[in-house]
Amino acid sequence: MAGIMWVEKYRPKTVAEVIGNEEAKTSFINWLRKWRHGNKAALLYGPAGIGKTALVHAAAHYLNYNVIEMNASDVRTKEAIMKVAGPASSLDSLDKSFLGSRGTLLLIDEVDGVFGREDRGGVGAILEIIRESSVPVILTANDPDHPRLSLIRVACHMIRFRRVRIPLTVMLLRRICQTEGVSAEDEALTIIAKNSQGDVRSAINDLQVLCEGKNILRKDDIRYVPIRNRGLDIHDTLKGIFSAKSFMEARRALNNSLIDYDTLLLSIHDNLPLQYTDPEKLATAYDALSKADVYRGRVKHTQNQRLLSYFLEQLVRSAAVAPEDFRPINHVFPPTKRLVLKRTRSERILLNRMCAKIGAKCHVSRRVAKLGFLPFLKVIFKVPKRASQIEAWFSLDKEMVDYLMEKG
Repeated sequence: MAGIMWVEKYRPKTVAEVIGNEEAKTSFINWLRKWRHGNKAALLYGPAGIGKTALVHAAAHYLNYNVIEMNASDVRTKEAIMKVAGPASSLDSLDKSFLGSRGTLLLIDEVDGVFGREDRGGVGAILEIIRESSVPVILTANDPDHPRLSLIRVACHMIRFRRVRIPLTVMLLRRICQTEGVSAEDEALTIIAKNSQGDVRSAINDLQVLCEGKNILRKDDIRYVPIRNRGLDIHDTLKGIFSAKSFMEARRALNNSLIDYDTLLLSIHDNLPLQYTDPEKLATAYDALSKADVYRGRVKHTQNQRLLSYFLEQLVRSAAVAPEDFRPINHVFPPTKRLVLKRTRSERILLNRMCAKIGAKCHVSRRVAKLGFLPFLKVIFKVPKRASQIEAWFSLDKEMVDYLMEKG
């Protein structure tokens, strides 16, 4: 049993061998058949070890593509990415002529790893490759909601992968045991699958370690296998809280979440109307959420961390008002408030600069300038003759003048 890793030995060779995520598999194959007529890139996202990369290779074999693969976590700068991926994105006609294939497929794995101090233009390079590529570009990511991925998300066909269900993982582990000549108790395989928390790759690795030197695998052999606490992303967190059958179950989903409290508060706010259609239940949910918001504000202003438990209690109550009404939906993320703030950021910067100029001339604060002076300036700037003198006195630039005339 030593030697080759079982994750490599039993890597899926066909699309059918990739277990779980049937909807994602179908979506990906359909996109790959028609990629020239839509998005030239697809972003496959979801937790680690669930078959994203394996599906790309299996689909490439099925549709007769050659795969050129790079890991974005290892090649992070613009120069390094362009050196590897740039030539690959223009190999289409060469492959068809000399290799008799359908063409080249470019796979950029773990694209959410192109963030940090080492990254110098990596995201821009990936966007440039997508725009200029003559071959299909496929990216994979564990965390698609990273702010730096926003432009990449827009340029890609998004395909979500979910954790693989326990029965499917158990079936795969049993098949591997049969091939390897190991007699395994069903309960032992179920424990391995549960501990992997949907990560098939980890489950296979654990199975290989446990079967080393054995012909029989019993439940008692599993006692030292650790539970892999991976933490829940925003989608799994919301699903876990909304679908919880009890307060404690919802609290457990919250405790396992990787999402910061402020983002979670805004996300629950945006998704409550999608989850609850009954007006009374929705009102009850928003009442609890408003209390959670009050407690969160008090924690921030007083630094009294004892109030955090009250915040979390109300937050959970707002989402778990009626678990019997839970229905699977596509949750909205990122929060609407953050999207609005992002879109209006340039306008807010301009207003800050303008109010600073007004405040300096009139000896008032920027807040007073915004509330007490700006509304009148908007009216005055409707008449250009009057505006010219004020423009000169306040030293307003063209961008500020245009703003006042447009808003007047």
